[in-house]
Parts: sequence; structure tokens; C-alpha cells
Amino acid sequence: MERRVAVAAVAVGVLLGLAVVAAAAWHDLSGARTELADARSLLDGVTSQVTGTETSQGRQEAQDKITEALTHIAAARRKVAGSPFVAVTRVVPLLATQRSGVLRLIDDSRAGALVGRRMLDRLNGLAARTKISGGVVSLDALNELESTAADAGRQLGVLARSPSGLWGSLHSARQQFDRVAREGSARLLGGADGLRAARTMLGADGPRRYLVAVQNNAEMRDQGMVLSYAVANASGGHLTVEKTGRIADLVLKSPAPVAVPAGTNEVFGPISPNRLWQSVNATADFSWSGAAMKAMYAQATGSNIDGVVALDVPAIAALLKTTGPVTVPGIPTPLTSANAAQVLLHDLYQGLPPTFSEADAARVEKLGDVAATLIDRLSKGSYDAVEIGRSLGEAAGAGHLRLWSGQASEEDTIVRAGLGGVPAAREADRTFHLGVENRTAAKLDYFVRTKLDQQLELTPSGTLIVRSTVTVDNPAPNGPVSFQLGPDPFGTATRAGDYIAWVLLWGPAGSTQDASVPESGLQLTQSVILVHPGQRQQAATITTVIPNAVHNGTVDLRYVPQPRLDAPEVMATLTAPGWHIHGLVTQSVSWDRVRHISWGVTR
Repeated sequence: MERRVAVAAVAVGVLLGLAVVAAAAWHDLSGARTELADARSLLDGVTSQVTGTETSQGRQEAQDKITEALTHIAAARRKVAGSPFVAVTRVVPLLATQRSGVLRLIDDSRAGALVGRRMLDRLNGLAARTKISGGVVSLDALNELESTAADAGRQLGVLARSPSGLWGSLHSARQQFDRVAREGSARLLGGADGLRAARTMLGADGPRRYLVAVQNNAEMRDQGMVLSYAVANASGGHLTVEKTGRIADLVLKSPAPVAVPAGTNEVFGPISPNRLWQSVNATADFSWSGAAMKAMYAQATGSNIDGVVALDVPAIAALLKTTGPVTVPGIPTPLTSANAAQVLLHDLYQGLPPTFSEADAARVEKLGDVAATLIDRLSKGSYDAVEIGRSLGEAAGAGHLRLWSGQASEEDTIVRAGLGGVPAAREADRTFHLGVENRTAAKLDYFVRTKLDQQLELTPSGTLIVRSTVTVDNPAPNGPVSFQLGPDPFGTATRAGDYIAWVLLWGPAGSTQDASVPESGLQLTQSVILVHPGQRQQAATITTVIPNAVHNGTVDLRYVPQPRLDAPEVMATLTAPGWHIHGLVTQSVSWDRVRHISWGVTR
């Protein structure tokens, strides 16, 4: 009996000793995790801007952040290596996994920081060669910049690993680092694809001719309505403008010979998207819109184009950040990045009657002239191509810039870079896209705001039921009667300020969605609501059922924005009977670029 008591006492003592060692080791590992969290925060800031460090000061600030991050990483390594308690955990099951996990995280954090440092060093060497001088950009320098971004993106991508086996805060730290690594890698690889597309579109492989479709955000289709255009030529990195005009001058008497997919035809066929320029981009499929514009231009003019560049007023404002103010004939106010939206989409329309003369039409449709003026300005000064690329990249991320090429391999690169194509180009099984389009001929989208609310229920079997409600807010004034406020001469609205909203919700591929048809690679449901001035209205709730919605312990939804003047808001709330939800149940984001909303879930 005494022997058994003694053995039990020894066992208890050993267990207590192990508990003390485990607690002390966990304390030291957690200290290392804190250092790594500080390093991750710094590196997150660098990866979010590294492709836009266009000035020597910006690059130096990024280098300083990396140096500070490396200091935190080294401190984490010392805490782990210098802890006798952590050393003991090598032979303790489970704790050994925590030790090896934190050491790998330290090594990966250091490797990621060094990737950023090497990239910034290469950018410093390229800085003088990435200038646009006399309207010409060095295609060789863009090639080197592409290689630099691609190398860094690949090196970051391999650092994302599984957090499996790690506990608590270490598990979270690994997940957070992996997020930074994946997002940084995707951003850099996407930037490399964009640079590759830019090189060829700027004439690296021979002269090119483009239709520049200038889109008006005061009257929305899936992007702004195409109401002005320019024709531009590119050769050897040099871009020049051939001509500009109103899109109404490019008249088609019959549809252009481009096939309309069945779902697109069912929803958008009544507005003649392959005959009317004002309808060509109602679909969310810009690959189709670009091909249609090429065919329509050829039919209207008898001449050919190699591709399409579609940009709207926020994209123009992004360019104005680089060029500075420009003066455009017929616009009384110099245009700046700050006033472009108000001047072009509001001020020019004020005072016009519901119907007006050709002179009035020439007054308001000035976007093609603005685009030509900007290209001319760029051709005569010296500008940093990286800075312009960053500004346009941000605009493209929000859908304000779209590209299409008639060359299949180049179009593939454009789509992969997120500069064109469909919202379903990636992660189609979890992607939502919302378009609110104007069913009047008034210019009311300058005022209109939209919001998407989603109530989500994750069933015990892993099926996600999403109930989406779209709110349209119309703060436009209720008069006077005008071309801007309506009612338009076609009788689609009853009084000034009435907004008829064509609400189009695209849900994930493979889902079952109320009254939907396949369109743009997703499932599209449509409805129409009337919103009086000074009021807001909700469209009918749409239910989407997504099977097998849990991937690696995560419910993740992807949201592709409509390029409105003011970014919509997305709010999503998850309930999950039989599941434990990690993180905030309700999440809200500004829909100013492609966004993900995710929840960790466990049984």
C-alpha cells in the first residue's frame, strides 16, 4: 500500500513538473508570438503597397518597416532559442508540435521580410528606367518590373502553410501570417500579369489600335454607360489619340455579328446589347462586351480595332492624380482628381431641359475629349510609370478600368490579372456580384447609393442558405424637370427624380437561386423597383442555396463590386446551428474592390 502511495506521489509530482514546464514554455512561446504579430503587422503594410512604392522616399519607408519587422522576428527567435522550458518540450508530445510550429513561423516570417527587401532593392535599380518620357515608356523596364513582381509573388506564395496542430494564439498567428503571404503573393502575381498585358498592349509585339470606351457613371449599366469614345494607337510603348467622338455617332442599323449567350439574351436581349452602345456592357461579362464592341465598331465604321480599353470617371480621376489639373475645351473648370466626378457627372448637366439640341449634346458628352487630353498630357511630360500603374491598378480593382484584347493569349492574361473577363473568373462557387442599373434615360446614378444585406444560415450538413436584400437609396432632388433629373421623354418615369432601379444579383455558380438564369458564369436574378426622390426602397429578398459551403473549416464568400461613384456596402450575418463560429458573427465591408467575408466554423 505504501509503495502504491509513493508511486502515485511520484506520478503526481512528475505531472505537476510537466505542467510547470508546459506553462513556462507556453509563456515563452506566446512571447515569441507577440513579437511575430508585431512583425506581421509591419509586413502586412509593406505587402499592401509594395507594388506602388513609386518614390525613393516611399521605398525607404518600406525598407525601414522591413528592418523593424526583422528586429521583431530576431527577438522572437531569441525568446524561443533561449528558453530552457521550450527546449524541454522537444520530448513532450503535443508541446513539441507547438515548438516546431513557432520555429517554422519565425523562419517563414524572416523569409517573407527578405523577399520584400530584395524586391525593393530591385525597384530602386529600376526607378530611373520606369519613367514615361515624351509619351514613351520603356518596354524593357516593364519586362524587368514584371519579372521582379512575379519572382517575389512566387516566393511569398510558398510560405503559406497549414496551421494544423497548432493551438490557440499560435494557430491564429499562423493563419494571419498565411493570409498576408497569400494576399501579398496574389497581389504581386496579379501585378506581374498586368505588366505583361500592358507591355503587349503598348505595342511590344507590333502596332495596336484600340477603342477607348469612356463610361458615364451618372447612367449605370454593369459599368458606367458607354456614351463617349476615342480611338488610340500604341506602338513601341507610345500611345497617341487618333480621334474622339460621341458614341451616338457610331450608328448601327442592325445587330453586329456576335453571338449572344442564352442567359445574356434572356435578361439583356430586349435592350439590344449587340446593336446599342448604351446596352453593350449591361452584362457582367466584359469578355463578351469587348468582343461585341469590336464587332460593333467594325460594322459602324468599316475599320478594325485590336482591343478595347474601358474607363470611367473614377479611373479618369486616378490619372489626374498623376498628371495634375487639365483644361479641356468646352469645360469651364480645370479638371482635378478632386472635382472630376462633380464637374463631369453633375455640373455639365445642370440647367439642361429634358430634350435639347445637338450643341447641348456636344456640351455634356465630353468624356472622350477628357480621355484624349489626358493621353496628350502624358505624351508631353515625364511621369513615373509605376505611379500611374498603381493608380490605374486601384481603379481596375474597383472595376473602373477594364481591358479586352482580340488576341486569345493576351485576353487570358488580362482575365487572370483581374483586368477584364467575368466576376466568375475565379472562385465562382462562392462569388456574388450586384449590379443596380438605370432603367430611365436620366443621369440619376450620380446621386444613387446601394447596399447589400445578407442573412446566412449554415445547416448541420454544410449547406449555406443566403437571403439577400438590396437597398437602393435615391437622395436626388424632386425637381426641377431636367435632362439630369427627368422624367425622360420615353415615359419610363412619372416625375423628376424618379429612379427606376434594375436590380441584378449574380450568385455563385453551382448554387440554386430564386428565379435565376446562368449568366456571366454565375446565377443571375433580376427585379425592378421604383425609388422616388428622397426615398429608399428594398428589392424583394433573394434566396441562394450553396451546397458544401465549408472548405477547410471556413465559410468564405467573395464579392465583386459594381464600379459606382460611391462604393456600396455589404453586411453579412451568419447563424450556424450545430456549429461553433469563430470571429464576428456580423461583418460589414465597403465594397470598393473585390472583398472576401469569412467565418471559421467547427462542429
